[in-house]
Amino acid sequence: MSPPPGYAAYGGPGSFGGNVQRIGGLTKALVTLSIIGIVASAISLIVQLTLREKALDFREGSTTLDDFGDELGPYLAISAVVGLVALAALVVQIVWTFRMAKNLEVLGRQPRTFSPGATIAVNILGGCTLGILPYLMWRELWKGSDPEVPPGDPTWRQRPVGQVVHLWFAATLLTFAVSLALGVGNAVTRVNRGSNSSLAKQLDDQFAFIVVSGVLGIITAVLFVGLVRQLSSRHMLATREA
Repeated sequence: MSPPPGYAAYGGPGSFGGNVQRIGGLTKALVTLSIIGIVASAISLIVQLTLREKALDFREGSTTLDDFGDELGPYLAISAVVGLVALAALVVQIVWTFRMAKNLEVLGRQPRTFSPGATIAVNILGGCTLGILPYLMWRELWKGSDPEVPPGDPTWRQRPVGQVVHLWFAATLLTFAVSLALGVGNAVTRVNRGSNSSLAKQLDDQFAFIVVSGVLGIITAVLFVGLVRQLSSRHMLATREA
């Protein structure tokens, strides 16, 4: 494959002042962890669906709260796995985006909104902004990683953004909206009652919300895997890692 226009002056791989950081290994790790998270989330949703019948039995008085609690073991275990995988993926994602932001500096992508340090804050706190800050960060990384834009060319900010970024953002907003509705409803049920009792009521009263929220979360995660793969591919072309 011939190098993109304007890259000949840089000589060859690793010639951008010797400061380009590789992201290939981190990309594979992030995709792998994301896929594991998707599978674990799907299993968690299925387990919740099977628990609904137990929740109905408890609320109808045919079983006790202790009996219902005994059925929660698999759900609690898979929830712990989901949480641990999400934490590991977040750590990898922080390093991954930090390296890409550093590489954009080497490529002369100026001016930028998100410095390498800012990407760390976005990854950690972005969920508090309904995904808006991560969306803006992905847009900037996508534009700056365009392999057709020569280093130092200021027109990089006018480059189009891939559809997968917009689709991920739309799915993220929908997931947040449904999760918020579910969370508010769940909070209302917790009036001087044990957590198992609250979970049983939630599985009964908000079953549709749980299903929709779970499915949307999985769709969002699948779109994120696509985003990671496409962004890393164009970024590695831009830095000549690929």
